[in-house]
Amino acid sequence: MTPEVPVEELRKDVEAYVQSGGNRSAAARMRKLPRKTYTYRLELAQKKLGIQLGKIVDGRVDYVKAAKRPLPKGKSVARYILSSVQNNTHPHPGFANLEAYAEWLRSFGTCEIILGTYSYAMDAYGAKAVKRGTYEKAAERGALGKLWYAPELVPYINDDSLELAPGLVWCGEMNILPTATNPLTGLEDYNGRKSNIIPHAKHALESVASLADEPTKFNYATGTVTQRNYIQKRIGIMAERKHSYGGLLVEVDAEGNWYVRQLQIGAKGEVYDIGPSGYRGVRIEGGKVEAIKITEASSRSFLEAITWGDIHAAEMELWVRQLAWAKGGMLDQLAPRKQFWHDVFSMRSRSHHEMRNFHRTFEKWVNDEGNVEGEMLVTADFMTEAHRPWLESVVVRSNHDRHLDRWLNEARIERDPENARYYSLLQHQILQAVEDGDRDFNVLEWALRQKNIPKAIRFLGEDESYVICRTRDFVGIECGLHGDLGPNGSRGSTRSLKKLGRPANKAHDHKATWMDSTLSAGACSTKFPYMKGPGAHSVSHIGSFENGARQILTFWQGKFRA
Repeated sequence: MTPEVPVEELRKDVEAYVQSGGNRSAAARMRKLPRKTYTYRLELAQKKLGIQLGKIVDGRVDYVKAAKRPLPKGKSVARYILSSVQNNTHPHPGFANLEAYAEWLRSFGTCEIILGTYSYAMDAYGAKAVKRGTYEKAAERGALGKLWYAPELVPYINDDSLELAPGLVWCGEMNILPTATNPLTGLEDYNGRKSNIIPHAKHALESVASLADEPTKFNYATGTVTQRNYIQKRIGIMAERKHSYGGLLVEVDAEGNWYVRQLQIGAKGEVYDIGPSGYRGVRIEGGKVEAIKITEASSRSFLEAITWGDIHAAEMELWVRQLAWAKGGMLDQLAPRKQFWHDVFSMRSRSHHEMRNFHRTFEKWVNDEGNVEGEMLVTADFMTEAHRPWLESVVVRSNHDRHLDRWLNEARIERDPENARYYSLLQHQILQAVEDGDRDFNVLEWALRQKNIPKAIRFLGEDESYVICRTRDFVGIECGLHGDLGPNGSRGSTRSLKKLGRPANKAHDHKATWMDSTLSAGACSTKFPYMKGPGAHSVSHIGSFENGARQILTFWQGKFRA
C-alpha cells in the first residue's frame, strides 16, 4: 500500500518544481527524492491541489525552421487544403464538404488537409464583462475552462512550420487573434523572400514588393472551419462579421511550381472551385462532388465572372494574352458568364507622365510606339480576340481611359505632327457632344467602335454600378469600380472601398489583395516601362462563382493551376 503524502509535503514538491524552472531532475535532488518518486508525487500534487504544471522556463537558440515536404514525381500534383481552427469551438458543417473534396482530389494525386490552431480566451473577462446571461450559457456548453479542440478536427491539426514547395511555407506556428483587423500586418519580411500561409479566421492576401528579377512574394491568411465564437464586446462583435469560413487550396507540381487559391464555404455549406486541370469547375454540397469537365459540347459553368488584372493592351505580355484569351486558354476553360476589363486602353503612346520627357518621346518614335491611333488599333484587336459570343464583356471606366481625355485637353498638338490628324478627329467628336448636350459621351468608346470591335461589348459610364450575384439574402458584388476613386473624394484604395457596405472586385493597384470583402486584381504585365524600384505587381485575376464565393487566380510559369 502506498503511504499517504501530507499536503504540506506536496506543496514543497511543487515549490521545488517552480524554483528549478520545471527541471524535474533538479527538483528531485532539491527534495532529496528519487526522480521516479518525485514524478509520482508531482502527479499526486496536481490532483490533490487542483493545479496543472507546465513548462516554467523554456527557450530556443534558433527560430522555428520549416520542414520541407517532398515534391511530387512525374506529372502528378500534390495538393493541400489548409485552414484554421479555434479552441473550444465546434466546426462549421461545411467542413464535411472540404473533406469530401479532398477525397475526390486524391484520385488525381495526393491531397492532405492541414489545420492550424489559434487560441482565443472566451473566459478572459469573466462573468462581469459580458451581457447578462451569456457567460452562464457559455459555461453550460463547455466554452470556458480547459483548452480543447473539436475531436473531428484534431487528426488534421499540424502546428509545425512546413515548406510545402520551394518558396511557400505553411506557418503552423503562428497564433494570431481572430479579432486582428489585418492578420498579415508586420509579416512582410517573415521567412525572408518565401511566401507564407498563416492560419487565421479571415481570408486575406497581401503582395509583398520585390525587385524586377524575382517573383512577387505573397502572404495569405486561410479563413477558418470553426464557428463564430467571440467575446461580445465591440471588437469581438465586429470580428464576427469578418469571420470567413473556408480555407486555401495549394497545388504543387513536380517542378516545384505552386498555385494557391481560396475555398470559401457558402451559406448552405457549399464549396466552389475551378477544379484541377481538365475541369471547368467543381461544386461540393451535401458531401457530394459535382464536377464539370471541359468539353466542346457544353459551356456550362459555375463561374459568374472573371475580373481580369489591368489589361493595358499595348503593354500586355504575349504569354499572358495567350494563356488568358487564346483558343483553349483560361477564358475558354472556365467559361464565365461575364468578364470585366480594367484599363483596357493604356495611352502609352502619349502618356501625360512622359509628355515632357523628350528622350522617352524620341524612343517611342524610334520604336513606332508613339502613334495614338495605332495604339487604338492594338486595343481594338485585343478586344475583338478576347470577346466571346457566349458571355458579356464589360469595360470598366478606368484612370487610363481618362489619360486619353487629358491628352485631348492638354496636348500642344502643334508639336506632335504624328498625331495631329487623329487628335483633331477625336477633338471634333468631343466638341460635338458638348454642343449636343451629351454629358455621357465616352470618346474612348467612340474611337474603339470606329475600329469595329464587337457590338455586344458594354462600356460602363463614370461611377456606373454593376453588381453581380445579388440575391434576396446577399447584397452582391460591386464590379463597376476601377479602384482609383473612392468614397467622398478619397482615393479608391482597397481599404477605402470597404466603406461601400458591399463586397467589391476592383483593379488599378496592379497587385493582388484580399482585404475583408474587397478584392483587387493585378495586371496583365509586370514589366511596365515606367516601373522603377521594387514593386508588388503580379498577373492575378478574380474569379467570382454563382453563389458569391471568390478566388484570386495567379498566372505563373505559363499556367494558372497545376
